[in-house]
Amino acid sequence: MFSKLPIKRLLILMVILAMVGLAIVTRWADTIVEDVRQEVVENAEKNLRVPLYDSIVYTPIWLEYLQKQNFDTPVIGMFGASTVYGTTVKDAWNTPAGIIQVHLEDKRVLNLGLSGARLAETYAILSSIIDKIDYVVYEINYGILSVTDNDPSVSIYPTLMSKLDQNIPRQWLNEFNHKDKESVPSKVHDILTTGLLNHWTLYHDRDVINYRFFKTRTTTEYVRREVKKVRDAKQGIAATYIPPYRSFDKLKENQQEEIVKHFTSLYAWDEPFDKSKSFGLFLMEKTLDLLDEHKKKAVFYTAPLDKQMIDEHHMLDWNDYYIVMGAYQELIESRNYPFIEFNKEESNLIPHEYYHDASHLIDDGSTIFGEILYERLRSFGITDTQ
Repeated sequence: MFSKLPIKRLLILMVILAMVGLAIVTRWADTIVEDVRQEVVENAEKNLRVPLYDSIVYTPIWLEYLQKQNFDTPVIGMFGASTVYGTTVKDAWNTPAGIIQVHLEDKRVLNLGLSGARLAETYAILSSIIDKIDYVVYEINYGILSVTDNDPSVSIYPTLMSKLDQNIPRQWLNEFNHKDKESVPSKVHDILTTGLLNHWTLYHDRDVINYRFFKTRTTTEYVRREVKKVRDAKQGIAATYIPPYRSFDKLKENQQEEIVKHFTSLYAWDEPFDKSKSFGLFLMEKTLDLLDEHKKKAVFYTAPLDKQMIDEHHMLDWNDYYIVMGAYQELIESRNYPFIEFNKEESNLIPHEYYHDASHLIDDGSTIFGEILYERLRSFGITDTQ
C-alpha cells in the first residue's frame, strides 16, 4: 500500500515548503533587526552610547554601523567596562565621553564602554573598530582585572566576540592551565559561525530577536529567569532592587549591604596575583601589540574608586591593589604609553557622596570626573583643540 504513495514527490514538496517557510521567517527577522538597528543608531548618535536597557545586545549593532562610516574629523574611542559606559549615569552626556565631546568641536568622541566587559571583550571591541579610531582612551577597572583572572571562562559575552569575528585564539590559553579551553571556539567552529552562519540573520541576530520579544538574550535565559521567579516566590525570597542612579548614602540599608557584599567579592583574588600567571596581564600585552601594529596614540587610566566606602567596609586590601595595578602600569609604560593612576592619593578623587557603589559614579560625580579626565588628557595631546 505505502509503496504506491509518491514518497519522492512528497519529500521534494516538504523540502520546498520548508525552504519557503525559512525564507519567510528570515525576511521577517530581517525586518525586525532593521527596525532595531535604526533605533540603536539613532539613540547612539544622539546620546553617544547604545541604549541603557541592554548594551550587550546593541553594542555589536553600533560597532557594525561604525565600521561602515567615513569620519571627517579625528575620532577618540573610549574603551573599558561599565564605568566608561556609565551604567549608573542616567544622562549619557554626563559620562566622561559626553563631557569631553562637549569640549571638542573638532573631534568625534565614541563611548565604546560595555557593562561587564572583561579584558577579552574590550580587546575584541577595540580590534573590531581600531581602523576607525585615531586616539584610544582606555580605562582599567580594578574589579575587571580580578574576574578576568579568577574566572576559568575567557569571556562573559562570547556571542559578542563571535558576532564581531574577534574570538580569542585557543593557543593564547596554552600557558594558563586554569583557563577553560572549551570556553573558546575551535577553529572549525569559528569558521562555521563567522564564515557561514553569521551571514544569516536568524543566527547572527538571534540575541536581538530574543530581546525584542522576551527581554532576554536567549530563550534559555528567559526560561531560567521565569523558573527562578516561581521558585523564589514559593520560598518567600524577594529580589533586592537597587535604584541605579541613586547615591550609596541614599540607598536603604539592605541595598547598601548587597552592594558591599558584591564588590567585596568582586575585588577578591582566588590566588595571589602573579605576573607570570596573569591572563589579564597577557591580554593587556596583546592590546598593546594591537596598538603598536596600528600605530595608535593611546592613554590608559584607572577608574577612580570610592576609597572612603572601601575602607569603611574593608572591601579590599590596598597592598593587593597597588601590586596588581603596578604590574599593569609597568607593562603599559614599558611600551611608551601614558598611564594615569587616579587612586594614588589617600583621599577620594571624587567625593564619596557622588558614588553609587565602590566604583560607579552617579551623574554629578561622573561630570566632575569627566572634567578632570579632559584636563589630564590635554597634556597628552588627545583633547587639545585645533
